[in-house]
Amino acid sequence: MRATLYVWALPLATALAYGVLVLWFGPQVQAAAGGLMPFDLRPMGYDLDTARLFLTMLTPEGRDVYLGPVRINDTIFPILFTLTLCLPVRRWTWAWTIPALAYGLLDLAENMAVATLLRTGPEVGSGPVALASALTQAKFAASVVAVGIALWGLWLAWRAR
Repeated sequence: MRATLYVWALPLATALAYGVLVLWFGPQVQAAAGGLMPFDLRPMGYDLDTARLFLTMLTPEGRDVYLGPVRINDTIFPILFTLTLCLPVRRWTWAWTIPALAYGLLDLAENMAVATLLRTGPEVGSGPVALASALTQAKFAASVVAVGIALWGLWLAWRAR
């Protein structure tokens, strides 16, 4: 039983971290930005004008939440999610975990890029915005591939039962 505890505990911890991030902090940041969607939740990315508008609308309190508790939770979540995505393919060759690992690294890099935008404010230049936006788009693309592989692994395991 102890050996399979992580098989259940890890996805549950991931779901909890995601719930806190999206259902608790997401609405707080969005409200503090006049209803605008946070950078991390824009799968199609964003341009300089969109980023500057968000940074102009974001209240100082919203910025503090985004750089504080949101950033902490958004560091924990991608690590947990990456590990969770690796679970269904853990007995396969390591190459099958590359999309999940890519997702995790891209999400953590995106968090650093977004923190730069938040610290700089509305006068941010096009380079940092383009980098953060590209990381956001790449994160979502890698997550789609990683989730697909994980679901395929779960399906194969279920079929083999």
